[in-house]
Amino acid sequence: MQIRELSIPDSYEITPKQFGDDRGVFLEWGRFDRLEESIGHKLNVVQANTSVSKRGSVRGIHFADIPPSQAKYVTATYGAVLDYIIDIRVGS
Repeated sequence: MQIRELSIPDSYEITPKQFGDDRGVFLEWGRFDRLEESIGHKLNVVQANTSVSKRGSVRGIHFADIPPSQAKYVTATYGAVLDYIIDIRVGS
């Protein structure tokens, strides 16, 4: 898995390595030990959600005050997704 920090601090692009054969594709979608190495602290996952959207759908903006904060992990298992990261922190 490749983890790349984006231009907005504390935002990352995570690209899993995919292994394909005649049966289909296998990939690790979560390696929290590798993520911890990249971000410098443990990611304490207490809730995980999945939404399935129709083409052209727009979902809401997510915001969490610190503490306790909140991370957002976006993935597309089929098709594509356009996700915007907006840094609203003071001084950004």
